Amino acid sequence: MLLKLRFAFEHYINLRPAKLFPGVTSPITNNKGIDFVVVREGTEGLYVGAGSIKDEGTNKELAIEESINTYKGVERVIRDAFNRAMSRPRKKLTLVHKNNVLTRAGGLWTRVFNEVAKEFPEITTDYLHVDAASMFFVTNPERFDVVVTDNLFGDIITDIAAAICGGIGLAASGNINPTGAYPSMFEPVHGSAPDIAGKNLADPTATVLSIAMMLNHLGEHKAAQDVENAVARDLAARGDKKRSTSEIGDALVAGVL
Repeated sequence: MLLKLRFAFEHYINLRPAKLFPGVTSPITNNKGIDFVVVREGTEGLYVGAGSIKDEGTNKELAIEESINTYKGVERVIRDAFNRAMSRPRKKLTLVHKNNVLTRAGGLWTRVFNEVAKEFPEITTDYLHVDAASMFFVTNPERFDVVVTDNLFGDIITDIAAAICGGIGLAASGNINPTGAYPSMFEPVHGSAPDIAGKNLADPTATVLSIAMMLNHLGEHKAAQDVENAVARDLAARGDKKRSTSEIGDALVAGVL
């Protein structure tokens, strides 16, 4: 359902912040400098459902998945990423792809990236193959500020980003139509956990961080910062103590008021 909504509402920006808050345990020892955002293309690539299958169920079966990349689609997500990099202090943007093997799609992404970069001389740019980027997400995540990539690679590396920042239980995301022609969606990355529904056990932190993202998108920047600050204070003081959904929610509300 969500995938269909992303295409119907032209959510060509999938935004995934990666920030390690004080008090949160990371599998990366002693690393406190993780604070970057991944801008993932959301409506093209391998996820459009293009392809075919022949001789299904036989030993001659052939399955083909096609990756669709258009100049328009690539240019608009790259331009969005440059604009986001401009709004951040470090002003750095990394393109992640696999252009040494995926020469057609990768060539388009690289060419458009370099074209748009000429309009943003203030931005420091670099390029990484997706395998190298995955390694650096783990070994040197502080090198990243804003990352832009395609649909498939973004799907994979954003889960690595979540893992190094405390897990998907703290990960927020936005599916965005920057033009405002359609509504945008903001959601926690974790699932709905129907097995614990109504038991007052779920941690609402990722949902609250998604609300902060929504507020930023709507231009309510102070309110968004107030919400994120409340989350940061709560995480710093939380420790190993287990708390209920309502207890965490009450603490976050108190932190905002």
